[in-house]
Amino acid sequence: MNQKTKLRGLTTVEALLIAAGFIIVGVIGALTFQQIGKSASEALRANAIATADRGGFDVTVEVLNGKLTAIALRYGESGQALQDANLDNCWRATASGITPGTPSSQNPVVAGQSITCRFTASLQSGRQYVYVILAGDESGKTVQIAKGVVTVGIS
Repeated sequence: MNQKTKLRGLTTVEALLIAAGFIIVGVIGALTFQQIGKSASEALRANAIATADRGGFDVTVEVLNGKLTAIALRYGESGQALQDANLDNCWRATASGITPGTPSSQNPVVAGQSITCRFTASLQSGRQYVYVILAGDESGKTVQIAKGVVTVGIS
């Protein structure tokens, strides 16, 4: 019994099915990476600075990318636990002048705009306070945009 076995290649149908599988996997991967890139390009990025006096903190936030829909400040005396400061009011510069209003999903602060907010807190002169500024974006995520230490002046 001397039979020769001939190895066959793939048939056209099998080759097309394999190629289609690779194409489908490639398209799904490309769409996934496109959404990841889109999310990253829309992520909130902002600069913030805070000053303090005995009545609380003044926070100015400049939005570099994305949309700011909420802002919060947590503070505490150096070495102590952080607590929430009360948001008093916010102002933003517009073409028609300075307008009051806190950021929200209906009224976000967008890239290129800035907003200044007053947070009330009972601070003592000559003491150091640690602060953390938190911001909410349009996706509902909260991100820390700044942290620092301030010393409250005598005046």
